[in-house]
Amino acid sequence: MLKFYGIKNCNSVKKAMDYLNSKQIEFEFLDIKKLDEETLNFWLSKRSILELVNTAGMSARKIGLNKEKLQNLNLLEIKTLILENPSLIKRPVIVEKDKIYISKEYEQV
Repeated sequence: MLKFYGIKNCNSVKKAMDYLNSKQIEFEFLDIKKLDEETLNFWLSKRSILELVNTAGMSARKIGLNKEKLQNLNLLEIKTLILENPSLIKRPVIVEKDKIYISKEYEQV
């Protein structure tokens, strides 16, 4: 079964959930705000930080994070920032075994 990480009231998440439901694809919904370090480490082993973090989103703007600043952080700083602000991550994140789909990539599931 797919693991589906998101925020219930996020429009992108709602669209992705509707899409998966229309295809009758079962998934387990997990609140991205409860992201743990083990899960984040797995994501980062499969995808780049620039693919995961939405530097154009409101959460990034609130803390003044852009692509340039993100690229100048070390891995520990990035992980700390994300774990303190999990809404920085593009949504949804869908995990299927060892594959990670981010944002609109859910259409590839």
